[in-house]
Amino acid sequence: MTATTRRFHVKIPSGSKVFCVSHNDDADGLASAALVHCATQCRFALVGYEGIEKMLSDAPRGLDWLIVTDLGLDEKRAVINTLPSIAKSVLYVDHHMLSAESKRTLRKAGVIVRHSLKDCASVLVWDLLRRQLPDEAVNVAAYGAVTDPPTSGALTREVLLKTSLNLDEYEGHLLALALSSHRCTDVVRTEIVRGLAALRLPHQMSMVRRLADQQAGRMVKVQKQLYDRAQVKGRVAIALVGRLALGTSAELLLGVPNVVASVVYNKFGSPSRARISVRGIDECDRHLGKLMLRLARKLGGAGGGHALAAGGIIPSRRLAEFLRVFVREIGR
Repeated sequence: MTATTRRFHVKIPSGSKVFCVSHNDDADGLASAALVHCATQCRFALVGYEGIEKMLSDAPRGLDWLIVTDLGLDEKRAVINTLPSIAKSVLYVDHHMLSAESKRTLRKAGVIVRHSLKDCASVLVWDLLRRQLPDEAVNVAAYGAVTDPPTSGALTREVLLKTSLNLDEYEGHLLALALSSHRCTDVVRTEIVRGLAALRLPHQMSMVRRLADQQAGRMVKVQKQLYDRAQVKGRVAIALVGRLALGTSAELLLGVPNVVASVVYNKFGSPSRARISVRGIDECDRHLGKLMLRLARKLGGAGGGHALAAGGIIPSRRLAEFLRVFVREIGR
């Protein structure tokens, strides 16, 4: 069963063996995992886009349900084809680009798909499982809605109308700040998911408050450093960044005058690969997710994302080529 244009709900029987894999890097991914955990008391794992293959290969077998949230599987046909061997039922919930071919591959593999470009993953998860969730769980979905684009869908409007926007934005951005800290370890992220699943507000978690407060002060300094080291080429600001989260750095760099897009990169984890994050403003006039997908694939890597926020991984030796082509594509 698949659905990309109509709404439907999923009923996961009590006592089912459920494993959830979700994105580890932002509020939307953690909120998605928390909602699944709240509804099913499942085991879960958090992973970056580049670690999906290994995480799924190591996932427990003999499951009743495998739930994959906020992790783009577009163009990952080999991964998709392994999903039926992991669980009797597989649910894929996502808001990243998904080609018609990838949708067909998911369908053929028997995967239940809930995909939208207008509502973030946590909002989609909340809607799918709302009959198994307490009323207060809508607040968890709101943290993804206020921090992860886009926010234009009907479900997003419903979520935000059911909650307090001011409180949502405070709690969601507090969580996002904490997650952008290099001190927010995998262990801390797992504890945050458990706290959200127990319907604790982010400000009620001392580790979230502490990390967010430290990160806010640090970001003021980091922004100045980014501005000082940034190269402006055409309408694009470019910078090598340190340990601050790539997406956060790219957002900060958009403040450089007279640019419509930013590119940040680093080589943490593997000197042979460059991790890239790009951001844009409306005047960019390009769908950065589609552009990132095309360029990264052409250069031997992988990438994708949303209209004004995207990322990818490419071989380090081709980084200069990527930057040159990206600047040319955005225009002068």
